[in-house]
Amino acid sequence: MAGSRPPANLIRLTRCATKYAGPEPNTQIPKPELITMSKNTPSTDSAARQESFREMELTGWNQKARGYHDYAGKVTPQAASPLLEATGVDAGMQVLDIATGPGYVAGAASAVGAIATGIDFSEEMIKEAERNYPNALFYQGDAESLVFADNFFDVAICPFGLLHMAKPETAMKEAHRVLRPGGRYAFTVWASPERHQFFNIVLSTVAELGSMDVPLPEAPPFFRFSDAGECKRTLMEAGFTNITVDEINLSWNPESSQEALDMLHKSTVRTAKILELQTTEALSAIHASILEKVDASRKNNSIHLSWPAVMAIATKPGV
Repeated sequence: MAGSRPPANLIRLTRCATKYAGPEPNTQIPKPELITMSKNTPSTDSAARQESFREMELTGWNQKARGYHDYAGKVTPQAASPLLEATGVDAGMQVLDIATGPGYVAGAASAVGAIATGIDFSEEMIKEAERNYPNALFYQGDAESLVFADNFFDVAICPFGLLHMAKPETAMKEAHRVLRPGGRYAFTVWASPERHQFFNIVLSTVAELGSMDVPLPEAPPFFRFSDAGECKRTLMEAGFTNITVDEINLSWNPESSQEALDMLHKSTVRTAKILELQTTEALSAIHASILEKVDASRKNNSIHLSWPAVMAIATKPGV
């Protein structure tokens, strides 16, 4: 619904506690109607494990929000323009940036005149986003239980967020719910290690010199949506049509191999945990090997790492 903006006093809503019923277009924005939502307490071992993964991710991103901006923030903003172009974002559109992180997609949407709203479960990420893009609206919230009424947004985008969620299928269904009929949805995830140079270096080195079998909370596979067929199947189950899946070429030129290694520890959560849970001897060997392999990608005194991502685009059917 282009032209109306979710009220700013929604910024600090408690996750999953309320649902926002947005104003009708071309009207004065009223005081928001807040509707209490029921809370479902996990009762099974599976649900408890999922919550454990969620809490690991939440704790990690609250600790690493600034590090993400300093390191991963040299790569992930490159996806903003392809995402906006693929979803047809234009001035006046209502755009929701789900798992906004430091706000890159919401900021880019705001820059072209869209009415941009970013949501993230990490309070520290929201602080980063507000510092980076004061013209967009940001607040803390849950992608798996969005605080918006049905059929409100023109576009919803989830940049590199699904791989951090315990129930990504639910997040897709929630995006479908808040989109108006005919609205566009898009997400990005990282390409599989076979196509992603840096992840191939890191994960193959851990498998060779350490162990991938470490005690992490049960979680969805990290590269689940790197597969185009899985993207299409899950989006169809969420109710989307006109689905396309493409690969977009991102890259990073770290100043040193040490910067690439620092990126793992300072701006990732699951991968950093895998490293932290290695033995001291194994971790030392892994670090040395990663530094050597990254440095081997140096050409003309510059390190270049290909960083491809998978981008899926879909449409909520019209009435």
